Amino acid sequence: MAELAHDPYRLILVGVGGQGTLTLAQMIMEVARRSGYQALQSEIHGMSQRGGTVYAYLSLSRGAILTPAAMEASSHLLIALEPLEALRYLPYLRSDALLFVAREPVRTLPDYPDEGTLFAALEAVPGATLVDTVALAQSLRFKQAGGVALLGLAARRLPFDAEVWRGVIAERFGPGTAVTEKNLQAFAHGLG
Repeated sequence: MAELAHDPYRLILVGVGGQGTLTLAQMIMEVARRSGYQALQSEIHGMSQRGGTVYAYLSLSRGAILTPAAMEASSHLLIALEPLEALRYLPYLRSDALLFVAREPVRTLPDYPDEGTLFAALEAVPGATLVDTVALAQSLRFKQAGGVALLGLAARRLPFDAEVWRGVIAERFGPGTAVTEKNLQAFAHGLG
């Protein structure tokens, strides 16, 4: 079986309330467990119902994990469903970290930055991949496609079998349902 590039492997998922950040984190945890890894998560979602920040720190390992908490410059992967939230969590990333970021601003602040400035700042970060999640959602006719596509992109870098991912997605959304099929299409798009 393939191994994680680092052990423990630390991930951060960020977004705002209603984007599915915690759902994605739970699916990653379940895939890791089914693949023989230990997985721990800590999360913040208290203000999520008002469009506030939602984040989850995950640690994956073959051995015991003492804490899922991310420290400065310790995380290997950031999945961001909202671009401004991605910028907020850059200090937690290692210099060789990967970032998978949705190009889908959710303007929860009155002084939300200009999109061009925001995207330019993210594109300047080594390891960053910005995904046009709006276009993907339109092409699949599925509003939530972006997050699961980012999950598929992350799955390219994680040593877990694609069938395990598909099984967890199907169980999460109900086997054979239209929502499951749309999520599987979005995951396949990200997986490539």
